[in-house]
Amino acid sequence: MNCIDLIKHLDYKSNGQRREIISGRLKELGVEYRTQEYTTGNNLIVDLGTGDKRIGISSHFDKIPESPGANDNGSAVAVCMDIIEKFREKKNQEIGLRIFFFDEEESKQTL
Repeated sequence: MNCIDLIKHLDYKSNGQRREIISGRLKELGVEYRTQEYTTGNNLIVDLGTGDKRIGISSHFDKIPESPGANDNGSAVAVCMDIIEKFREKKNQEIGLRIFFFDEEESKQTL
């Protein structure tokens, strides 16, 4: 699935559906991830490479109500997924990479 298709697939979905789409795509790619659960949400975290130090890249998958969520933040989710795919294609994995898919970045905006 390319970036544009992923963004379209995320559009107008609920936050829970968006999380399931991301986790489903990670499973399709054979990428292990962990879920960081907290009181009101769930973040998804992917660790790649073997380096002691890690480069962190993040996006958020939640959206405000009534918004399609394409550019805030479906496009960043798609970029993070593309980075995962490209990183895995490389043979040089001594660099550590941590990708975060955050939940509830928008919750403060809706209060």
